[in-house]
Amino acid sequence: MRIQKIFILSALLIGLPNAWAQTQFESGTENIGAPLAQLTSVPSQPQPTGPTPPAPGTEVGPPFQLEPVEQSFVDQILQMWEDSSATVKTFDCQFERWEYDPVFGPGDEIPMIKSTGQLTYAKPDKGSFKIESIERFVAKDPAKPTEGDYQLQQHEVGEHWVCDGKAIFEYKHDKKQLVVQPLPPEMRGQSIVDGPLPFLFGAEAAKLKARYWIRSRESKPDTIWLEAFPRTQTDAANYHHVDVMLDRKTMTPSAIQVYMPNGRNRAVYMFQNQKTNATLNQLFGALFASPRTPLGWTRVVEELPAAPQATQPGQTQLK
Repeated sequence: MRIQKIFILSALLIGLPNAWAQTQFESGTENIGAPLAQLTSVPSQPQPTGPTPPAPGTEVGPPFQLEPVEQSFVDQILQMWEDSSATVKTFDCQFERWEYDPVFGPGDEIPMIKSTGQLTYAKPDKGSFKIESIERFVAKDPAKPTEGDYQLQQHEVGEHWVCDGKAIFEYKHDKKQLVVQPLPPEMRGQSIVDGPLPFLFGAEAAKLKARYWIRSRESKPDTIWLEAFPRTQTDAANYHHVDVMLDRKTMTPSAIQVYMPNGRNRAVYMFQNQKTNATLNQLFGALFASPRTPLGWTRVVEELPAAPQATQPGQTQLK
């Protein structure tokens, strides 16, 4: 799950628009386009109670079927998305992440955790991600678990990782470890797009279709909602599906919702104060430097999991 988060957050943010995400993930269309930042919750999609992911080495079957006109629309959107992300050389933004846990949290529609952070990227393979604040929902009365407030966790430290193009460095404060995962030569540079979740980093439309079953859901005049399901068991073991909201003017993501393998737990990412292709300063470049092991910490080297092999996309996708 740690590697999944690294690539979700790094690979999903390149080429974001300059406007705040104007979207709400919901089954209906009446609230599509509402600002996530102004909502007290983000309604979830009803999830099917299907079988568990298939055994390793097998392909996940298509969850839906598209008519030719629908497939043509998806193809056009993916090509426009690819063209837009290809122009991004540097990127910096602040973001919010809302995490939902129907079992251990306050409910399906109330975030259990709200976090804020900063993400920075330089083409082709350098990135920095850091959670800067964490708030947890605390019920006022145990008998009323959905009524409460969010309390800032002063002493809780969130995720922090850096990629210098040759390795991924993750700070694990709870264990006082700096975990280093060297990138094999074939994953460096432009090929990092083939990582565990290749939605951006200059991802190609053909590769996305080979890796995911993709369809368009209800949309607003200013946004397009894409839903992507993994084709391989390797990806399906990490996430059930991903919702991506694209700004129609810029054809770049404005918000993302990631469903965990159980189809219920989810995380919503919302982005603001985006800066694309801004002039690099000394501080910006220093974010990607190979970090030193903090005093009293242990440096641990781990092997990066191999990316799953994508299958060839068919002429149509199934529903």
